[in-house]
Order: sequence, then structure tokens, then C-alpha cells
Amino acid sequence: MLKLCAFDLGNTLGNDTLIFREAVRDISEWLAGKGAADAAEFTAVYEEINRGTFLPFISHTFGEIKFFEKTFARLGIRNLTPRETLSAYRKFLQARITVDPALVDGLVYLRSRGIKLCILSNESTERVDAYLEKTGLAPLFDEVIVSEAVGVEKPDERIFRIALERFALRGEEAAMFGDNEISDGACRNLGMFFVLVTAYRNSGWRWEEGSPHPPDYVMDRITRESLQSFFAWTENPDNPKR
Repeated sequence: MLKLCAFDLGNTLGNDTLIFREAVRDISEWLAGKGAADAAEFTAVYEEINRGTFLPFISHTFGEIKFFEKTFARLGIRNLTPRETLSAYRKFLQARITVDPALVDGLVYLRSRGIKLCILSNESTERVDAYLEKTGLAPLFDEVIVSEAVGVEKPDERIFRIALERFALRGEEAAMFGDNEISDGACRNLGMFFVLVTAYRNSGWRWEEGSPHPPDYVMDRITRESLQSFFAWTENPDNPKR
């Protein structure tokens, strides 16, 4: 019997690919308006540096000072600082974040079933805190486990063990919902269900190393209806997975 549902954040609870693209466009136009850089050139260089940087505990969506420092150095921007530009970028990003009412309804449904909920994310703590503040979703989650805070990232099994230990559960009593078959799918090594969420997947956003894991179940978005179908499947796994 499932007692815990853990959720990745980026491209699972929301469309990080979309808000990233929109916020980069916003900051590019902001810089162009200040005569600091050509908007298209800034976008191309910033996205190249962002995609090409793989370090633990950073946020590709929320932005990092090193991304802007490298972009400014490449483009020779002098009339603004990377720090003030990062701050402006994050304001643009936060303004772009919205919450799908169907997601909220799905999370409320899980709580009505007595299921515990947690966020289990490879992210910076600052980004997760900002997301929860903007969306107001924090009261729906019993725990928020962020890789930067616990010092280990998916697909390392230790981060899944931390989640299970916090709720005093066995692997088979928990499910992980995420968009990444490498990082999120590694939960299967501990006996957890892996639910692949496909609506916002971005194959270009894959920084983790490791082998992909086939999902136990696939859903488009997290909604009451998709969750009801998933639980019906767990009660009769001979049914189709989709």
C-alpha cells in the first residue's frame, strides 16, 4: 500500500523549460534596452553556458551568478554587473511562474487519501524556497528534500533513502514522480515505484550521469484523474500502465 508520493520539481510540477525560455528572453530584452548587449547574441551565449555547466547543487532554471559572469566576460559587458542582472533575471522568472489548478487538485486528492507528500529535487535551496513562496504550495507538502540541503543528488540512492527514513517507510510504500529516467528513475533501486511525468520533459536538460530506468507507470500531467488511474493500476498491476 502506497503511503508516500515524492515529486521532482522542475519539468514535473511545472514547465521549467517554458519559464526559463521566457525569462531569458525578458532579461535579454532588458539588457538590450540598457545598451548592454544584443538580445539574440546574449540569449545564444547564456543558453550555451547554462547548458554546458554541470555542477552539483545549482539551478539551471533559477540561474547562477557564474552563468552571468561567464556570459558577461564572453560578450564584454561592462556597464552592468552580473549580480544585478541575475537579480533582475530571477524577478522575471518568478513573475512567469504559474500553478496548474489541476495539479493542486491532484495534490489535494492525495492528501484526502492520507498519502504523505514530499518534494525531492536536485536544486538549489534558494530556488525551491522561491518556488514555494510564489506558488503557495508549501502547506501541501509534509517534507521538502533539496539536494543542496542534504548534500547528495539523484540518482544517488542516498537521497531516496533520506526520504524513506524521514517517513519511516519501505521502498515499496513510496512512489517517485519525475520527468527524468536517470535521476528520478533510480528510485527503483530501492523498490520505489517510478512514475514518469511526460508533459514538460526536455531531453536537452539531462546533466546526470547513469543508466535510465524504465518507468513503472507513465502519465502526462499530475491531475486528480491521472492519479486516480495510477492508484487503480497499483491495486491491479495487470491493467495497462497508461
